[in-house]
Amino acid sequence: MANPKDILVITTSSAEGLKIKKHLKPVSAHIVAGTNLFSDFLGGLTDVFGGRSSSYQKQLSSLYNEAIERIKYNTHEIGGNCVIGLSIDMDEISGKGKSMFMLTAIGTAVIIEKDEKSNQLSNTNEKFENVGVERINNLRQRKEIIEKAENSKLIYDDETWSFITSNQVHEIFPFILKRFTNVIEEFQSIQETYNTFNKNFISYVDALEDSKKTNLLYDKIASETNHQVALYLAKVIKELNLFDFEKNMSLLNNPDFKKQKIGIRISTYDKSFYDKKDIENLNQTKVFVSTTFKERGEITTKKQLLSSKEKDVWNCECGNKSNDIGEYCGTCNNDIFGFKQTEMKPNEIVKYIEQKIELINEYIK
Repeated sequence: MANPKDILVITTSSAEGLKIKKHLKPVSAHIVAGTNLFSDFLGGLTDVFGGRSSSYQKQLSSLYNEAIERIKYNTHEIGGNCVIGLSIDMDEISGKGKSMFMLTAIGTAVIIEKDEKSNQLSNTNEKFENVGVERINNLRQRKEIIEKAENSKLIYDDETWSFITSNQVHEIFPFILKRFTNVIEEFQSIQETYNTFNKNFISYVDALEDSKKTNLLYDKIASETNHQVALYLAKVIKELNLFDFEKNMSLLNNPDFKKQKIGIRISTYDKSFYDKKDIENLNQTKVFVSTTFKERGEITTKKQLLSSKEKDVWNCECGNKSNDIGEYCGTCNNDIFGFKQTEMKPNEIVKYIEQKIELINEYIK
């Protein structure tokens, strides 16, 4: 199974249409959270209606979802594609006047046969005979948020970020970037504002389905005219371990050299998990980088001052001529390959990929 998030998780030991081929071993996840996580609930019950607190429920749901995601990743790592008998418990740990919540999730990792019946168990797109008012109100709020984002009227406060993250409102992805382009460009002078945005945006993207967030990030990099925004999206890919071979090869083949340079940077980023196919893909990336990124400047000669001897120099594509071999252009600060001093060079990328392949090979059968 290529995607840990596709792993089926059920609370029972069996289900109709579920054919277990092999039981692997128990898997667990432990999450410890300070009571300050529920500060909105404990500090004041302003959002309580009918004996329930919406903020408290959201925090609990977030913890439960995180535990299930960790269970899925642990199962994927040992080769399973399903977790049966899931059980989640929450305990309070107290001591020295402080208290914390510990959430423990445990289940059994198994391998199940993939057939239509088992796939239906995880189908979330089915139609219902009845629909609750909460679902209707949620859809109404979603449509209002999308409309406001399209018209540049959406206020990105904590409540908005919470809603678009928990409800995976992928439709407003481009409008978020448009709204916060200035924050991305001026991040050094408005560090606090940038940090707040970055934290919210990372959480928002991470909550999306894997295929959705991968498509959104890579496709936007390819089409984005603002280089700073494109570089920021590459940082998001790095943060979330979203390296995708096919998508990145599209960037490496982009006719825009700036896009190619982003692609070569992403070539060093990681995935959450690797398998034999990834080794093959990494080798292809290594060969492509080593054979594609050649010298962009022209090597020529010039006479030395007060001497009849000539020496090799290179003319930069920016128009600056007679740069010393091995030196950076005095005008655009690029080397003969088109890379700045602060950027990883193609030969460094190749060595990095080779090292990664060696490390993966130590674990892959």
